[in-house]
Amino acid sequence: PACPPNAAKWFADAHAALTSTDLGCHYHAVVAAWARMEVASRFENSPNNLPSKLRPKQVGAWIAHNRRGVEIVKQPAEYAAQWQSWWDSLQPSWRIKDKGGNWAVTASYGGGGREWGPLYRWGVNGALTIVASLYFWGLGVVSQQEFLPVWESAVQDVCWM
Repeated sequence: PACPPNAAKWFADAHAALTSTDLGCHYHAVVAAWARMEVASRFENSPNNLPSKLRPKQVGAWIAHNRRGVEIVKQPAEYAAQWQSWWDSLQPSWRIKDKGGNWAVTASYGGGGREWGPLYRWGVNGALTIVASLYFWGLGVVSQQEFLPVWESAVQDVCWM
């Protein structure tokens, strides 16, 4: 997906880095949704940061390095468990899991207009972090295809929000 022409430098740089490898149509949809959110917020920063508790270590390292470079996940199974714990902790109280332990996805995207709580964060300390976390993980599963279904499920859930 193309970078919005009016994008702030931080967004344009992040967009270029997080789309340099094609990770498929569902990931593209996540990037497009992220771009729409940032355009709507005029590329400003949210007054609150995305919570960091339980966040995967690789994502924290990337943030500590001023969001430069790419942290390729080398142990997808371990990362998946960390990522899922973090993602679970970010969910709004109205969201429920199905019998299989997955977040229930209804027919309407975005929860039908309900509040997203700590997930509704934009700017450099918001949705960018979620997109980057999926990108790093996606780069890791490209060479370890057995972990692809878990990553794809996470991407689809993020896309739904």
